Amino acid sequence: MKAVGIILAFIMQLTIIQAQIVFKSINEVWEYSLSNNPENIMYQLQVEKAKQDKKTANSYLFPKAGVNFSGQKNIEIPETPVPGELIGMPGQTVYMKFGQNYSYNSGITVSKTLFDWQSKAQAKIAKLNVLLTEAQKDYFEQTLKEQVAQVYYTVLTSNQAVKISQKDFELADSLYLLAKKRFEQSLTDKLVLNQAKINRNKVFEKLEQNKSYQSQWHYNLKLLLGLTATDTLLLVEDIFAKPKQEKWDNTIAANEDYINIFKWQSEIARSESKKALARFTPKIDVAYYLGTFQYQNDFTLSLNSADWKPNSYLGLSVTIPVFTGFANKTQYSAAKISGQIARQKLHDETRKASINDSILLLNYNTSEKLMLLGSENFQVSGNSVELASQKYAQGIIGLDEYLKAFDDYLNFQNQYFNSLSDYLINKAILETRKNNNHEKEIHSILHPWNNHFNRLQPTGRSATTTQGHC
Repeated sequence: MKAVGIILAFIMQLTIIQAQIVFKSINEVWEYSLSNNPENIMYQLQVEKAKQDKKTANSYLFPKAGVNFSGQKNIEIPETPVPGELIGMPGQTVYMKFGQNYSYNSGITVSKTLFDWQSKAQAKIAKLNVLLTEAQKDYFEQTLKEQVAQVYYTVLTSNQAVKISQKDFELADSLYLLAKKRFEQSLTDKLVLNQAKINRNKVFEKLEQNKSYQSQWHYNLKLLLGLTATDTLLLVEDIFAKPKQEKWDNTIAANEDYINIFKWQSEIARSESKKALARFTPKIDVAYYLGTFQYQNDFTLSLNSADWKPNSYLGLSVTIPVFTGFANKTQYSAAKISGQIARQKLHDETRKASINDSILLLNYNTSEKLMLLGSENFQVSGNSVELASQKYAQGIIGLDEYLKAFDDYLNFQNQYFNSLSDYLINKAILETRKNNNHEKEIHSILHPWNNHFNRLQPTGRSATTTQGHC
């Protein structure tokens, strides 16, 4: 029994290890999401289906062959007029029956379409459908990576916010205990004690809110990655590492994957017009039949080769549409209108995408400036809190002045985390637009603290920071 227990514990340990997934960078998260996101898997299957449909549409290029066997019982053999000279009755027409009660045919038919513009247009549409489906998959992958980046960096900032909020609470609690001790020693009044208690409760509230946001965004990231709720997700990237300065231009920002969808839709609409126009063209097919037949008076089938007589022919068919109730004409008119709509849609979406790309670049540049400014303000306010803490401990200033510096620090902290999150998200979106986005990693932002902040136990961002990026 002891050995069985050890084996079970070992198996459970392996299961736990396998369920823990560790990501070191946004590129690793992107790669995992592209392989495991359920919706992306469906897009990949749709591409494979479109390729199979293309092969089906191209089948008209190849000849078709079929083997057939048929049997027939002639209930009433028709009479055929023949000259009477054949039976010694010159000058007369005699009706005679040719054939027997049962007939059998067996052979092979090979046919080939020589001229069919409708099938050719359909093959072109199938080819364009493959390109359209691939463009839709590429755009979904880009959108997926943008969503993953937004959630990923929100999770990272929420993780840091929880850690800092825990230090906030430790500091606020120590201030409360200090105020309580001085109140018991009659060195301060009840108002100061109440202020310290309210401050501690406020910081504790933010800590709990940050924990709640942290859990919510962890689950959101699991949804995008195709993970289960019980899987352990560990993110170890340092978002406060020194950044690598990069310049972005309109070429990199261009959302080509999105535009390609409307480009191929326009091409498909153009091919649909050609297909509708091809309804007025003739269709030419050629067929060759090689087979044998036999006749029997009763319901018997001979397997003797001498009873099977050869039968073969070469046929040519030409089908010319003459009048279809104006259906072909109206279908062609409708296809032309659909083509105009598709081209107008392509033009409009290209225009809007160009504007959105400019907005993206503007947001990135703005967020970078605000992030750097917020980092500086956060650091300076942290220094002020450290100085206020020292003066308060020495009795030089009161708790009111210290709490004012503490509140300013919290406000700058909130602004910094918001600007940091915006910067990382905008930069990640630009990374998804790069042709070689699988080879480069996103470099994170400079840590705004000096070592003395660790001694201070700096406070965390406000709970509204993560909420602002929901």
